[in-house]
Amino acid sequence: MICCLWTACAFAQASDIVRYKGDVPSGLMDLIQTATQPILQTARVDDEGDVWQLFRRLRPVIRDTLGTEGYFAPTINREVPTALPEGAPFKPELTIVLETGPAFKVAGLDLKFEGDIQQPEFDARRRSLIDQWSLTQGKVFRQADWSADKDAVLRQLLAKDFADATISESLADVDPETQSVYLHVVYDSGPVFTFGQLQVTGLKRYKKELVERYNTIRPGDRYEQERLLTLLSDLQNTSYFSSVDVKINRDAENPKEVPIEVTLAESKAKRLGLGAGYSSNTGFRTEASYQFNDLFNRAYSLVSGVRLEQKRQSAYTDLFFPPTRRGVVDSLGVAVDHQNLTDLDIQRTSLGALREYTLGVTDIRLGLNYQLEHRTTPLLDLGNTKALVASASWNKSMVDDRLNPSKGYVLFAQTAVASRRVLSDQDFFKINGRVQKFWSPTRKDLFSARFELGTVVAGSAQDIPQDYLFRAGGTNSIRGFKFQDVGVYDNGVLVGGRRIAVGSLEYTRWLRGPFGASVFTDFGDVANTWGELKPVPAIGVGARYRTPAGPIALDVAKAQGQKNIRIHFALGVAF
Repeated sequence: MICCLWTACAFAQASDIVRYKGDVPSGLMDLIQTATQPILQTARVDDEGDVWQLFRRLRPVIRDTLGTEGYFAPTINREVPTALPEGAPFKPELTIVLETGPAFKVAGLDLKFEGDIQQPEFDARRRSLIDQWSLTQGKVFRQADWSADKDAVLRQLLAKDFADATISESLADVDPETQSVYLHVVYDSGPVFTFGQLQVTGLKRYKKELVERYNTIRPGDRYEQERLLTLLSDLQNTSYFSSVDVKINRDAENPKEVPIEVTLAESKAKRLGLGAGYSSNTGFRTEASYQFNDLFNRAYSLVSGVRLEQKRQSAYTDLFFPPTRRGVVDSLGVAVDHQNLTDLDIQRTSLGALREYTLGVTDIRLGLNYQLEHRTTPLLDLGNTKALVASASWNKSMVDDRLNPSKGYVLFAQTAVASRRVLSDQDFFKINGRVQKFWSPTRKDLFSARFELGTVVAGSAQDIPQDYLFRAGGTNSIRGFKFQDVGVYDNGVLVGGRRIAVGSLEYTRWLRGPFGASVFTDFGDVANTWGELKPVPAIGVGARYRTPAGPIALDVAKAQGQKNIRIHFALGVAF
């Protein structure tokens, strides 16, 4: 779009008299308006001298603004109005005739490196840094692109090996005769840095060994900014510390085995938490919890709590041990739980041990859990069932943002096994998996897909605890059904089944700011054999509100065969 006559009338006083003439792209006029706004907001024009003074103030700002977009030879003049008749009142007017001239293009790039990056081991890295430069020969020079390219290369150097890298020379040489720009940049990488020992300050209650358990960096390892950030994040995510700072001294004179400086502020060892909430799955909720982070003076974390929901009530006590130096976290727990699903009343007691660790982007859990379950219906007492279950789960997350994903995928797999020979009423083997995919063809469009499949291999489901069978329905499952309302019937009572297949397709359009709207279809079923699975479809619409903690979702769905429309509420993306 070309702007031939543009009027800046958005501002009071001086802005009301300024007009532009000339073939200027509207995008450039927007930049000029933004750049000249401070002058126009404060200037007063009472006579012809003030008009000339305003023009002289605006001219260099306009010239510099055009220069940032590659227009280094603009013509900026004032159109002088005809003389007013003698005695006529003064009417201030400033018409600026503006011609941008040609856009200057990059004629050459001289990118050089100094420091240890000149060593042969970094040959490929230097080539990669040069190849990523976007403002190459023949492209129109833009200040934003010039700054972005310089900063990108510097960030790459600072991210790994070269903690003290700098730009030692930077020049954009403009040649008016050839209407071109020659770029020259010199990066000084400085020496290769290596990590040293931890230097920890701020500890009073805990020992330095606790901090070292979270540190995977070994003395002599090459410097990597990401590893410092990982250490910072790991310490911040614990309940032991209220604030954490991690850094090194970037002294080019002493780059070998540089100490890692960790500054901490310990949080309170005892915490009492109270909360309330609502879930469309289990109704209104109140919760109280107590946490003690220094049990036996060994930094063991004891967490106890009671949660009361409309459809479920539970109490628990967990004991978490500090991680090992390899990042393994062990815990023990005991819990009692009461839940009513349709006409099935379940009371369970469980005692378990869990080991958790991470390999790259994959979270792994190994567990051993003993569970005693008592089931009743309005007409029958189904008695007790028990199981000692060994389990393993594997979760790989490859998304751009764990709280608000827009692209990537998540893979989850889980197995569980029990034997009559070891404190169990039934032999069974459970395996289930889930895949989620996110993709965004544009910034405002988000597509997501989810599919889950699982089976329990057993002669019968009768003596298997409900936790190790499948049910579906509700938020993050099949919307349009009540929570856990899809299962199989046994003597007229809805219970868990041995097979599950559930899927979902969803499209979200972000409308304005954090607000969005979604349409979706969910489908799935639970049965005791593959042949009995008859996936039921559901369709719905929803509202979305994006927050730093994840999207808030309010959905309305109708499932085939269901009389009522269901409302579902969720915060965040469930992986």
